[in-house]
Amino acid sequence: MPVGATSTAVDSLKWSAQSGGAVDIATLMPAGANVTVTTTGARALLLEWQMWQDRNMNGTLETGEALPLMTHDQVAYADVPVEVEFTTATPRMRQRWSLAQGWSRAEHYVYLPDGTTTYQRSLSSAPIQRYTLHEPTPLTSQ
Repeated sequence: MPVGATSTAVDSLKWSAQSGGAVDIATLMPAGANVTVTTTGARALLLEWQMWQDRNMNGTLETGEALPLMTHDQVAYADVPVEVEFTTATPRMRQRWSLAQGWSRAEHYVYLPDGTTTYQRSLSSAPIQRYTLHEPTPLTSQ
């Protein structure tokens, strides 16, 4: 993004090309997990968000340029709608993934219900949102 720019265009063709990397969702499950899949053979791809500052302006992500994120949401692709439930012993966690067909933002939630020792984690499709940076103004910066 050029210096001083407050937004950048998204190249949807790059997203489309990534869907070829989808794998059978069963291969994304941890070894030894008790798994239930609603659609056998569903193919999925999970990508992590990453933001970085190109400090040396060479266009390549290098050590020390990644910025910390405040989210564990992921970018998800599924060739068909699919739901997966599984549990793991270490860590003690029950997970439910609910992915819509196509590309989406997979919202991540994890919590430990009161009085239990088993964490609950979900990864659920939500519409992809676009964000625009803006210059500070007196109204928005107070």
